[in-house]
Amino acid sequence: MKVLSLVFVLFFVLGFYPVEAQSKKPLTLRDCIQIALENNPNIQTSRNLAKIARYNAKSSLSNILPSVSINASGSRFRRGDATTQADVPITRIDPVTGEPIVIGFRNQEVVNPGFQRNSYSTSLTVSQNIFDGGYWWNSIRRSRVDRMVAEEDVDVRTNEIIRLVAQNFFNLLKQEKLLEVYQLAVQRSSDNLTKTQKMFELGSVAKIDVYRARVNLGNDKISLINQRNVVMQAKQALNISMGYPPNQPLEIESEYHPQYQIPPLEELIQTAMQHQPELVRRELDVHSQRLAVALAKSTFFPNISGFFSYSRDNTELEKIYTDINRNWSVSMGVRFSFNLFNGFQDQVNYQNAKINFKNAQLALEDYKRNLIADVRTLYQNYMDLLEIIEINKANLEAAKEEYRLATERYKLGSATSLDVREAQVNLTDAERIVVSAEYNLIITYAELQEAVGLIQKVFQ
Repeated sequence: MKVLSLVFVLFFVLGFYPVEAQSKKPLTLRDCIQIALENNPNIQTSRNLAKIARYNAKSSLSNILPSVSINASGSRFRRGDATTQADVPITRIDPVTGEPIVIGFRNQEVVNPGFQRNSYSTSLTVSQNIFDGGYWWNSIRRSRVDRMVAEEDVDVRTNEIIRLVAQNFFNLLKQEKLLEVYQLAVQRSSDNLTKTQKMFELGSVAKIDVYRARVNLGNDKISLINQRNVVMQAKQALNISMGYPPNQPLEIESEYHPQYQIPPLEELIQTAMQHQPELVRRELDVHSQRLAVALAKSTFFPNISGFFSYSRDNTELEKIYTDINRNWSVSMGVRFSFNLFNGFQDQVNYQNAKINFKNAQLALEDYKRNLIADVRTLYQNYMDLLEIIEINKANLEAAKEEYRLATERYKLGSATSLDVREAQVNLTDAERIVVSAEYNLIITYAELQEAVGLIQKVFQ
């Protein structure tokens, strides 16, 4: 028994622990995107709306398919004795014939005996739309267009989620890299404090330099603490975008080395005009509104439908399903209806449909203009960041050299502690600016790919 227990414990430790450890491995960008596409409530809602649109497209066929119904009923009618006032004839016996003869009438209360009666019936009814002014055809077409609109909306939401996750992922990487910058700044301040303390003990510097070094170290520690809070907030943002609780433990891969190139601006604009799902969705919405105008116009035409009905009824149930040649009735024909006046409601609906169609066209043109402007802005931001990064890298090298020289001069007594602090601050700022610019470049690239509609292909 003890051997079995030991085997079970070893199986649990060796079998389950690696799985748990594996589940805590750092997440890649692709992992985060996949989690978000499965858990994010916005994308789930969009997919549900697409399902509803598909069901609506199926139900729109009811306008042209025949309607078939079967009805059956059974009832019992019972009536009690009833009294009424009636003229009752007064009779006497004819002495010759011996037959009663009426000699007058007398008004009196009469009692009618009650009765009861069963009633059973069943019927089959078929109705078929023949003509409704094109409503059925335009309704089917519009429901199909609305289904495509909903499917494009899923793509729009997918692109937005991928862009949001990529932004939060790269922002978290940026904040973690900046945390390393501030940790390095604290380390430099701590080293400077140690050196200054030794120099003071040797009589090379004044006591005030030690106090300044301590203040600098304290300020850098405060910056480090603030940056830790920023990292925590970045993790919360990424967790929320993935559909996780904000406090979910999260670890992502610390290194990301993208390899990409962007085409010329005009090519990007052309790509956006072809692949941006929001643009396609708005174009389909214009088509849907055009069909809505046709639907509203169909009310000005008559409706024609055909019908057929077969029914059986009797007071006895068995005669409903026996003796087929009796107790039946059949009706068939054509119905014609035409609305002459309903308080201008049809006219108002038609005018409103035309206005909605015009508004959809205006919204489409406005979106195209804004899309082109967004692509141009993001492209220019991207190109500017490339140039800024190169400038900042050169500044970083200069700041490193400045800090090195300031430190050496301070040791030799030809520079003050303020010179060293200024050089240290400049170096920290240069490191921070380079890190921010490099990750802002990646974030801008993600935003640009979402604008042109290719973000799924690039990041997923």
